[in-house]
Amino acid sequence: MKKLMIITFFAFSFLSISAIETSTNKRLAEVNQKEGFLIFMQSQPVAEYEVLGTVKKTGLTWTGSPEELFNTLMKRAKKDYPKADAIIFEDIELNHATCIKFK
Repeated sequence: MKKLMIITFFAFSFLSISAIETSTNKRLAEVNQKEGFLIFMQSQPVAEYEVLGTVKKTGLTWTGSPEELFNTLMKRAKKDYPKADAIIFEDIELNHATCIKFK
């Protein structure tokens, strides 16, 4: 009887831990990479990082499409912050992006 209780306890503990592990992983994802930068769209990296600077959309664009704005900010980030590991796009309008380097 004592063995059965111990086995039941360990089985319940194992199931509880795996349930907790599954629920905490819902917020994790694989991040896309483009032109050597990890791209965070309206999200934040989990790992520690330092902010190198911000790139802003300036001037006129031909179409104002999201793809054109994205490419403009990517080019500017590559030029201004070549040592950056990732870019964080905080707003959906793609007016600016933050360039970061992981610690």
